Amino acid sequence: MPSKVLAVSALALLLVAAQNQSQTRFGGAYSELDGRRQRLVNDWVGRLSGVTGQKVAAADFYDSVVRTSMKTTFEAVTHALMTTALTDSSGARLGDGLDLIEHVDTVSGAVKDTPSDHQFRLYGRLTDRAVDMMLRSREFKRRGDNTVYHKGYPANFRQQGGPPSIQISVALDGRRADIDVDYRGSSFPVSMFNGHLTASNSDVRAGDNADRHAGRWSGLSNWWRSFFGAPLKEAPSDAPSTGLLALPATPRAGDKAIDTMVYDFLTAWLVEGNIVQAMGYVAPRAYGCMAMEQEDPGTFDRGMAPFVLMSRMKAAYDSLGPHTSLAGLTLGVRLPTPGLRVVEQPHHPQVVIYAVPDDIALAFDCESRLTPGDASRTSRTYGKYHGAVFHLNVPGGRDHTMALLWARDAGYWKLVSWHAEPDVDDARSVPAAPPVKIMRLRADPTLVTAALGFLDSWLIRRNTDTAFQYFSPSSYGCYDLERSPRAPASASAEDAGRRLRQALEDAGRSLPAARNLSDLLSAVEPTHPAIRVLDHPHSRTFSLSSLPDALSAAASCAARVAGTPYTPVANDAYGRGFSMTVHFRTESGETPVVRILWMKEPAGWRITAYDVEYP
Repeated sequence: MPSKVLAVSALALLLVAAQNQSQTRFGGAYSELDGRRQRLVNDWVGRLSGVTGQKVAAADFYDSVVRTSMKTTFEAVTHALMTTALTDSSGARLGDGLDLIEHVDTVSGAVKDTPSDHQFRLYGRLTDRAVDMMLRSREFKRRGDNTVYHKGYPANFRQQGGPPSIQISVALDGRRADIDVDYRGSSFPVSMFNGHLTASNSDVRAGDNADRHAGRWSGLSNWWRSFFGAPLKEAPSDAPSTGLLALPATPRAGDKAIDTMVYDFLTAWLVEGNIVQAMGYVAPRAYGCMAMEQEDPGTFDRGMAPFVLMSRMKAAYDSLGPHTSLAGLTLGVRLPTPGLRVVEQPHHPQVVIYAVPDDIALAFDCESRLTPGDASRTSRTYGKYHGAVFHLNVPGGRDHTMALLWARDAGYWKLVSWHAEPDVDDARSVPAAPPVKIMRLRADPTLVTAALGFLDSWLIRRNTDTAFQYFSPSSYGCYDLERSPRAPASASAEDAGRRLRQALEDAGRSLPAARNLSDLLSAVEPTHPAIRVLDHPHSRTFSLSSLPDALSAAASCAARVAGTPYTPVANDAYGRGFSMTVHFRTESGETPVVRILWMKEPAGWRITAYDVEYP
């Protein structure tokens, strides 16, 4: 089905629903948008109304129907664009980023069971001058194309200056575009095992992304600020209090049924404001949800985590104001997710409790997204996990939805993970990607042997010296481009090589022992139309492909360090560079793609460049 029809069929339902919606407002109102963005919304809704025959005012649609994650995505992306001036090489102004957009096709927020590169982005049509403006501008550069993510939108125009940055991915027609803001930087090897792409990379609400946004593009109102789903009047201080050094190790209700534990936790926190007693219900593994906020989760100070969490919970309680009970404050929510089983219990009006099977729980659990492992071994069995889902009834605004995951910890039911707004956008709002035809060839057996030898020596035998021998000195220049935020810069090319070797060793030690590469890795095939996928016996574990020579040159460390623009070549030759693309497995979540460039040198196949590709 064409993408336009998909978008219309999904949003037509929203237009119909708008007829019966009350005109409540939850932050970010249409009236608060500037005239240019109002015109984009007017055009978007007007085109949908014309196709569906359902008439609705743009303001009613935006204020009452558009989900929070769609709205925050639209506002963050368009705000970044409109506050990014475009200038040519002489400094003359060409316009700003919003001038590139002719109209909006749809906005994708949080979308259930959908890859990260289909979430938190704006799909639209560019003006006929947009590509030329970006090519002429100093602010956007085409350094190298998308090879795995953004299928159907290969041309990658990236705002310069490092993250956060705007990424505009353009289809081959030069008009259709996928636009998002990347708030996090990629790094090797830290990013390889970080399975929280959906939450961290392009969602302005995740972690400290709103602060990152404000650091580059000032003026965006953080009206969605919340914690545990509770709106915050102001950002809480994350400076931990030193007045309390001991927290309760056991819940105050003791070892009771799940409904009693959930109800007492919510009462202690939201009604009594007794944050200390509420912390007795929080398991240490729940701090993984806070670690996910960091660009490098390994840097998160888990020793201070409970005190930071207490500060945030107190800020949420203060924002809600006094209440005498949960009645009227929380409202239980039914989720349509297959596999969840409602637990009958007396507090059902305030909070709906579910029996959650292991496979669904694992995908929801923050800590599992940061833990290397094979999620395919998880079965659909019940008994280990429960979920609690409720709205917070906030006066003057739409309800805030919250989902809490509970599991047994030290003999008690405790909170192990949380997620705001679990009732995500309809997947039908994601347009179909432009068609891509990929050519397939047979891989050179000697390349396959080299790739397998590198991965086996690094990840199975843990022989770092042997693994490092596969790296050409020309790859050392990528160290400073891809190094971890906490890793020091290199002092020379030789120093970069030493630090790269150490990074390989550290990464190998952080992974669990495995007998087979398939326990740690899964292949991911390129989607770029100019890349030729190579078939080989291990293609389910790692992918190999042949790159056009111009793309190989653009991917080199030297070209990236120099900032050399990528210029596609018609009828380009092949044979110089070959790419290996692979995911590292985690217990849940989606990790970035590791891309490794291989070239044949006199000494044999060697790795000449590497990077980590984010959605």
